[in-house]
Parts: sequence; structure tokens; C-alpha cells
Amino acid sequence: MELDGVRIEVTDLGPAVAAYTTLLGGAPHPAADDALRFQLERGAIEIAPGTAERRVLAFVGAPSGETFHGVDVRNAAPREPVPPIVGIAIDHVVVQTPDPDRAIALWRDRLGLRLALDRTFPERGLRLVFLRSAGMTLEFAAGLPGGSGEGSDRVHGVSYRVTDLAARRERLIAAGVDVSAVRPGMRPGTSVATVRSGTVGVPTLLLQAET
Repeated sequence: MELDGVRIEVTDLGPAVAAYTTLLGGAPHPAADDALRFQLERGAIEIAPGTAERRVLAFVGAPSGETFHGVDVRNAAPREPVPPIVGIAIDHVVVQTPDPDRAIALWRDRLGLRLALDRTFPERGLRLVFLRSAGMTLEFAAGLPGGSGEGSDRVHGVSYRVTDLAARRERLIAAGVDVSAVRPGMRPGTSVATVRSGTVGVPTLLLQAET
């Protein structure tokens, strides 16, 4: 089972596809179920028509009949290889959870994803659990103290790793997108900027690592 990317279902396909063409800096390709797929250097974003706005994790080899504690999961459809949009990749997908131990028991122990980090940040009131798949991270974020086991997990936002943060930010601002100033990231050696519009409501971060 490997993470393929994130599928964003929207009620108005055209504006969403236009917004992500601007955000990601490249054109999509047709995919299954009338979706349009933005293939990145690592992972993909699919924009698909839906009756309500929904964020879905797409996996290659997702088991049928599994309960994902509220996270929408689908099997990635077979596809022909296409050239990726250069200079951008999925770094991590944030999933909000009330119970990180429950997430570890499912995603690591039952589904085989690698646990890369399990750390509490008292100053931020958070516990973060990083699970790795196909070079991407599922970041499960829980408010402290957490661990109640009550409530559903929910796909929250996406962080993209880029090679040209300052230039990408300027391009987006010129296109009318609201982007924060560049600031140091929480991860040492990184810089980040928050995209505050043009993402169909999906919390979005751009991240550049120093080389």
C-alpha cells in the first residue's frame, strides 16, 4: 500500500481546476471518473466533481473493507505515465486526529506505513505523528492531551515542497493569489509560505529546504 496523492472533490470543477493550474504551475491530465490529475514530481493532486467538497487520500493497493477512522480513502486508478510538473512535489498531508495512538495502530501496525516521528510539542499544544509512504508524509496532528479515541480523523491540508519558493510566491501574487511572506519553517533548514486563497479551501503550505 503506497500513497498516490490527494483527490479534492468539488461542486464546481472549472474554477477549481483553474485555481490549481495557477497554484501548481502546470496543466492537468484526464483521469478516471471525470477527474483531472496534476502529476507532481512526487505524488499527485486530482480535482474531481462531487456533490460536496471532500478531501480523499488515494493509495495504490488500499485494502477493501478497512475502517480508516473517518478518513476518506480510495484506490488509485491505473494510469499511463505522464511528465510531472517540474519543481513541485507533495511533502506532507496533514490529517487531524483526536487519537494519535489509534492512528499509529492503524497506519503502521495494520497497514505497514513507516513511523518516522512521534513527538510532543508542549509549546504548540500538539503531538505530531509522521508516517511515511512513497516519499511523502502523512502528518497526524493532535491537540494535547489527546488520546481520547473519540471522534473522526479528517484530511486537513497539503504541504508542497518547491525548489523556487520566492519566485513561485511572486508568480502567485502577480496572479492575484494571497500568499504570506516567506518565514522560517518549523523544520530546521526550511522556509515556508502559506497560500491563503486559490486552493478551494484546502489549507496549503509551500516549503523549500536549503540545499
